[in-house]
Amino acid sequence: MDEALIENWNNVVGDTDVVYHLGDLALGPSDRWDGILKRLNGYKVFVVGNHDRIFQGEKERQRIKWDEKYHEWFDEVYDNYENLTLADGTVVNLSHFPYDGDSHGEERYREFRLVDEGVTLIHGHTHLKDIISRSNKGTIQIHVGADAHGYTPVSEQQVIDYIRIADDIA
Repeated sequence: MDEALIENWNNVVGDTDVVYHLGDLALGPSDRWDGILKRLNGYKVFVVGNHDRIFQGEKERQRIKWDEKYHEWFDEVYDNYENLTLADGTVVNLSHFPYDGDSHGEERYREFRLVDEGVTLIHGHTHLKDIISRSNKGTIQIHVGADAHGYTPVSEQQVIDYIRIADDIA
């Protein structure tokens, strides 16, 4: 599976492309991660998820212990990333978590989610096949989790297309 993920990533991401990874980096022993992450193309920006060892909900001692490693693996690291302007001029927010919704019945981690102020949100976390949704306030949410996209990174153009589709069905 590791080799397939690396191949999928490198088939769509060039050396100079910017990639926003929206959390839940990996599970299991971390000694494998170095070899995998160093083989992935692109300038890598990481937005922390609830299964990451530097997640705000983890104990401070653990976050401090792992912070340096995450900064080795990624060029930039954030809890959330706000006001990214896409190629078509659309402004979006990036977060591991959707404004509303979860992979379980109840919404977990509410205190770590961005406040819905009407800005389209690009997110992971839900592990659902649904790509386009709307928050309780009606804001567009685009799920780019690998499990909903054949374990392949989603391009900026795909995100723009999903937003257009969401606008058309509003």
